[in-house]
Amino acid sequence: MAALSNILAVEFKKSEQLSMTKSLSEYISTSYAEHPDTYQDDFRVLDELRADIVSLEPHQNALNRLLKYHAQLVFIGSKFPIDTGIEFPWALVNSTDKKMHSFRNMYYERACVCFNIGAMYSQLGNNENRGTPEGLKRAYAYFQNAAGSFQHLRDAIIPELRIAPTVDISAAALTVFIQLMLAQAQECFWQKGALDQIKDGLISKLAGKVADYYDAAFEGATHSTMSVLFSSAWTSQMQAKAFHFNAVAHYRKACECISQNKYGEEIARLQTAERLVNCGLELQRNLKETVVSDLRSLQTAIHRNLSRAEKDNDIIYLEPIPAEASLAAIGRADMSKPIIVPEISNPVPLMNEHNMLLGVPLFSRLVPFAVHQAASVYTERKERIVKEDIGGKFDELTGVCYSQMQALNLPGSLQALDQPVGLPPALLQNIDDITATGGVRALHEMLETVKTLSRQNGAILDEIFEALQQEANEDETMRKRYQGRWNRPTSASLTVTFVEQGRKHRDTLETARKSDQIVQNKLDTLLSTWGRSLELLSSGKVEVERAVPNSTNAPGSSDPEIVDDLKMLLEEVDQMIKARRIKLEEIKRIADEDDIGPSLVAITNKLTATSSAVKIEPAHFEALFQEQLKKYDGYKRLVKEETATQEDLLMAIQETNKAFVASRRSNAVVHQREMALQNLEAAYQKYKAILANFKEGLQFHRDFEKILVRLRDNCRDYFFARKMEAKDYLSEVTVEMSGMNLNRVQPPSPVKNSQYEASAPSAPPSTGAGWSPSRGVRFANQQPNSSSATPAGSAFTYDHGSNYVRNNTAGIMPPENFAQQLQQQFQQKQATLPAPSAASPPPPPNQQYPPYHQPSPPRDQSTGWDPSKGLFFGGKPKN
Repeated sequence: MAALSNILAVEFKKSEQLSMTKSLSEYISTSYAEHPDTYQDDFRVLDELRADIVSLEPHQNALNRLLKYHAQLVFIGSKFPIDTGIEFPWALVNSTDKKMHSFRNMYYERACVCFNIGAMYSQLGNNENRGTPEGLKRAYAYFQNAAGSFQHLRDAIIPELRIAPTVDISAAALTVFIQLMLAQAQECFWQKGALDQIKDGLISKLAGKVADYYDAAFEGATHSTMSVLFSSAWTSQMQAKAFHFNAVAHYRKACECISQNKYGEEIARLQTAERLVNCGLELQRNLKETVVSDLRSLQTAIHRNLSRAEKDNDIIYLEPIPAEASLAAIGRADMSKPIIVPEISNPVPLMNEHNMLLGVPLFSRLVPFAVHQAASVYTERKERIVKEDIGGKFDELTGVCYSQMQALNLPGSLQALDQPVGLPPALLQNIDDITATGGVRALHEMLETVKTLSRQNGAILDEIFEALQQEANEDETMRKRYQGRWNRPTSASLTVTFVEQGRKHRDTLETARKSDQIVQNKLDTLLSTWGRSLELLSSGKVEVERAVPNSTNAPGSSDPEIVDDLKMLLEEVDQMIKARRIKLEEIKRIADEDDIGPSLVAITNKLTATSSAVKIEPAHFEALFQEQLKKYDGYKRLVKEETATQEDLLMAIQETNKAFVASRRSNAVVHQREMALQNLEAAYQKYKAILANFKEGLQFHRDFEKILVRLRDNCRDYFFARKMEAKDYLSEVTVEMSGMNLNRVQPPSPVKNSQYEASAPSAPPSTGAGWSPSRGVRFANQQPNSSSATPAGSAFTYDHGSNYVRNNTAGIMPPENFAQQLQQQFQQKQATLPAPSAASPPPPPNQQYPPYHQPSPPRDQSTGWDPSKGLFFGGKPKN
């Protein structure tokens, strides 16, 4: 039945074989902290399902394979992000070449598979025997399922694509396919009604709705952006079918008029039907023979009834015949709608071991990707509390403690008293630590490394914005150049996420640079204030001991009880700071072990229990976040307790130190040793603080670089995808404009005063852009005929007067010099062409040529036509 079908079936999108195992394994290994070998069976099954949908035939088994693979794509979409590094290649539907449009986008794969499901339904409907009631019912259902598949693709999948869809899965193209499938479903219902011999009035309404659907499909298919997708055979059939069923509607309405004794209206409607069916037959050159046969059968019935009605009215009824414009509009009976099968709209609840069609979901043990996103949000908040609200406050308290101790010249004064000769053990540890960490030299190197990483990150951001701006400028240039024709989505509408992320990262980098500058200022202050002490600490124990004065022979004493009290208080300070560090490490360990994954999975399962189409967002877990973060409230209270404890301890130290200073008898040597030891201790503490700042800065910039590189790679993918899309789009626009230039000289449509005149197709464009002998030679004052219209690329055009009008490509020459000038132009053209090469490959069969460079038939190079040889028609050329 398909070979003799009078309806249209959508072709499949073509793809190539690929394996997803490697990319998904790497992603699981790096992003999910699981071993990918656990999912070897899942990888194998997924690759097999993908391989099974590459080569398709219109059969129920092939439809089942598509539905099964699509269901798995829906399910694993909750387990993996949209981009896992897999390039999915798909060719345009109806494409004559083998060019693949590839994107690293899981939703693009799902969109193309869903398209093929719709195409499969359309082909199954096309293959049904619509000569039987059962065949009509099945075809009717298939076409509605096809419309539902295309509608689900347009409304549910394409909005989540995050890239510009290819032209065949664009919203405009899918709308055409939806209207076409509904037209053919409605046609099946109309045909069933005609077979059942229902009332003429109802059949008229059914036919009118068929015409409406075909009209809507034709209007969308003939839009400038759709020219590459829908051939003239398709658009002609859509328009002819619209004419056909509008004619049927009036014909059946005329039959109803007989029973209502409206003989004048009967004739008017039959005349309208005759005009409409004639309009459809004017397109027969591009129509299938079955469609032409349907139109001729209808034409015969209309003509027979119109002759009878006019004769009866002239002899018997003598009713006036109303004008077509005065006829009442025919009502519509819409019996078709898009039907989306649950296997497409919500397949996940249907996937289980008892479902032989869809089977069990793959990667079911893998935590959903939405859960990972939510876990990342929770981790970020948790780390902010630990780092800023707890760790940051602890660092501030420790810094205040060291500053006040330094102001009191502690513990240097006690160290000088207890050990008048040599270096205290604490100072020896500090010297070893500075030597191990690199000292001042290491600080300078880390500073330069931080600056370098910051510049590199800035360069990556610049590259991102430059690429986006370049693509936007190129798109805007083409939009201005081809006003009204460059109708693809604007760059600004597609790059919102990229721009927002880029700006956010730019702000983050600027904040980091300000922090880097603060640390650099701290280093400058350290070197200007404590530089000599740091250099001394970096020089080794021998040099430090030589530089610190001894007080062996310097008399000095203090109240032993006060000294013991002060030592005890300083020991409490040390214990407090050590306990603080231990507590912070404990809090970090607890935070690292704080896993709310099971709770997130439970909430996700609850949200998706009724529908897999629910889009999981971090906001769904906000209540859980608030509840789980309460466990850190106790540590925040601990910070306040630590603050109060430290304030009391420092106050006690100040009071005791006053008594210590008042009771001590000292001299210059003792004072010099105290100051030396205290300066070395202070320099060491400043050094450790700045060293920690630099380590944190280095870690930030390295982690930030990875984030920026991922964004840059995504922008590059977008940039090159838009480049390829623009190239294809430019070719389509150029061909469209070429066709408009050629059509501009075609004769007007012979259909006059028709409501369909605006949408009637123009005559096909000429296939050649230059002059050919079959067009003849016309001179001044000679009217051109419709078969020899001058092409847009000709040197001359006729101005419907008596003179040639010069185009940009040639000067004005009188008719008598025409042959001589044509020969000169031919010779000049030959001189500029490259020498023919036997190795030069012919142009591909689908190559589009500009209007002035259409391919010419092959010529014998030795006997090519020369204007000086005159014209010949058949046989051999005349000498």
